[in-house]
Amino acid sequence: MTDAHSLKLIAEDPTDITVIAACIQDALTPVSDIAWLQQEGQLALAVNRFMWERPAEGRSSQPVYHRTHALIRVEGVTGVRSRGFDRGDRTRILSLLSIRPVDGGIDLLFSEDAAIRVAAENPIVTLLDMGDPWPTRWRPDHGED
Repeated sequence: MTDAHSLKLIAEDPTDITVIAACIQDALTPVSDIAWLQQEGQLALAVNRFMWERPAEGRSSQPVYHRTHALIRVEGVTGVRSRGFDRGDRTRILSLLSIRPVDGGIDLLFSEDAAIRVAAENPIVTLLDMGDPWPTRWRPDHGED
């Protein structure tokens, strides 16, 4: 079941990808939940997404934010390379900061200088919230980045 705040977005060009990038900032994913489905030409990430688009609830001294499970899928993938993390360390949690279009594909940029380069001539990126959101008091903070 999903609620009224659930997102279902499809990006077919660089401008659309920037919209999805704003929605997935600070999503968390274990390395074990990243899969390159080579035969299907897809890269899929199951993430725990901070819902930036949903306003805080509760008292201003103790606001309540929300997270939800989501699926990020990139279609049209011909290759995948990674840097800054061990793909064998399946328990490591990566914090997704952005998706950026580049010549010949997209880059998934994570904290601590980790990244995945996705080779795709015309990538299609989808973001689909899965299930009900849950409350959290923790709001990502990037300080004065």
